[in-house]
Amino acid sequence: MDAIDASARERGILDEFSKREIRRATLTAVCVPGYLTPFGSREMPVARGWGSGGLQVTLGLTGTDDAVKVIDQGDDDGVNATNLRRLIESSEKCATTKDTREATIIQSRHRIPEEPMTEDQILVLQVPNSEPLRAVQKSVVECARMHAEADYSMMWVSLYEDLVRNGVITKTTGYPVLVNGRYVMITSPIPRWDVPRLHNSPHLTLLGAGREKRIFAVPPYTDVQPLTFDDVPFEVEGDAGQRCERCGSTDTFLVESAPGRTVCSDIEWCTRVTDGDVDGIGHLAHAPLRHLPDPGRRVRNARPAVRHGERSADRSAAPHPDGWVLAVSGVGKVHGPGGADAVAGTGPEAGTAISPLTGSVVAAWDVTFDVAPGEALGVIGESGSGKSTVLRCLIGDEQATAGSMFLSAVGGGATDVLTLPPSARRALRIDTIGLVHQNPADGLTMTVSAGGNIAERLTAAGWRNYYEIRDRAAYLLEKVEVPLDRMDDPVHTFSGGMRQRVQIAKALATDPQVLLLDEPTTGLDASVAAGVLDLLRNLLAERDTAAVVVSHDFAVIEALTDRTVVMNIGRVVEAGLTDQLFQDPHHPYTQRLVAAARR
Repeated sequence: MDAIDASARERGILDEFSKREIRRATLTAVCVPGYLTPFGSREMPVARGWGSGGLQVTLGLTGTDDAVKVIDQGDDDGVNATNLRRLIESSEKCATTKDTREATIIQSRHRIPEEPMTEDQILVLQVPNSEPLRAVQKSVVECARMHAEADYSMMWVSLYEDLVRNGVITKTTGYPVLVNGRYVMITSPIPRWDVPRLHNSPHLTLLGAGREKRIFAVPPYTDVQPLTFDDVPFEVEGDAGQRCERCGSTDTFLVESAPGRTVCSDIEWCTRVTDGDVDGIGHLAHAPLRHLPDPGRRVRNARPAVRHGERSADRSAAPHPDGWVLAVSGVGKVHGPGGADAVAGTGPEAGTAISPLTGSVVAAWDVTFDVAPGEALGVIGESGSGKSTVLRCLIGDEQATAGSMFLSAVGGGATDVLTLPPSARRALRIDTIGLVHQNPADGLTMTVSAGGNIAERLTAAGWRNYYEIRDRAAYLLEKVEVPLDRMDDPVHTFSGGMRQRVQIAKALATDPQVLLLDEPTTGLDASVAAGVLDLLRNLLAERDTAAVVVSHDFAVIEALTDRTVVMNIGRVVEAGLTDQLFQDPHHPYTQRLVAAARR
């Protein structure tokens, strides 16, 4: 308080411009429940730990007619709560109170009051960390994309991994919830006990994060559901025999006061219970006792993962009448200006991919092929031939300069997939297209278990049953010959060949119609590569999946594919049945590749 001089007290800590900024951000947050809304405000002249985000929101909304209550970890008389209450009272010339029933605005650190709140009250929570995805994704840009596309599969994976390690979800404060069926937010700083109280609550809840300058809101009567698997119940802290040593309450959030002794976290409520000044029946109906732990429903006491789990995918479309599930027509990519005008003077006949007209690099041009169900097509060429560029265009990592791509599962095969927005193309990689990268680290989350990596793809596709996910992961890992006793080990502990097998299992998790493989054995020892090729050959033979295999190694193409297109300096120079190309190559470039493979 010494840092605030008399003139600051007279004019208030926040100027009117800052208050307007906070109010506008608050309105936005209310209109988009659970969305992290940025706001502008100067730093608060308060001690670290006082909760500057909550204070900014409270000061931005408080008027002279309000009565403000400040609690810190359930205590109205703690040092932080007392100083903040005095600061707000002197700055905004409003009333303050310790009685929840009298307050219009309640600023809280770590708790929702035990007294059920009403429609004419606002709860402000001081949030230490607003970004729910920070624990699973370090990139701010990627977090924004994941929120925009509701891509929360890694949040589900974090819960899956917690269950695998501990048999229960151990997360306490900051439990993730889905707000209004759209945005995932974390309920930091409140404990799990208070999470059910956010659902359809009559009051407005505002969460302010000072360092990140974000406000997010739960408007009155909004659906708030904790993320939990269908077969793993959400649990709060406590047990059926809990009891406050001071007031005797059995339906409150209790904290340990001494070894083996517990008391109510909300000191005001505890005191009022002792004085007989509470609506005990109303509070009992409000308490989340139905979520108390039940050991009989916990994962650690349930059956282990079993060796089955094959579940037929609901394929959204039959093959196109012409017989293909993937058709690529005239795909090209030019790096640099000019587009189609840069193509002249490039290609195998010119001996260069660099345009003499614009200086652009014509990485690929006029690439056309189709693939039928159960068929594997090879795309072969030396480094720089354009094969990997074509693959990146197909999966959406690069934007094609020209051409079209059709999937029979999308619009009956009449929709050019290359014209879809990036979010729609990424969605296709969940259940329609599977991708196996050359480097397993590009397709796997290395700190997550083998089963968790498969769970990532399954939860992205909408799977919400923990046991079904476990069974499916066990089935797939067994299919790719990964020992089931390694299922719960992080993949960074695996060898290169085993990582590649896990990546193949992940790619096949949702039974995609098309499987794209980019140099699937490069970097592996010869014996390991042979094992991966045998595995892929068997998997492709038994499934009705169309596959495109990109490789510079004719031995890989010969082992896996039925037909092959040969690329050189960005163009297809020859195409045909793989065995015929290998036995009787016509183009000089193909002849050199075959000769090199036979050495």
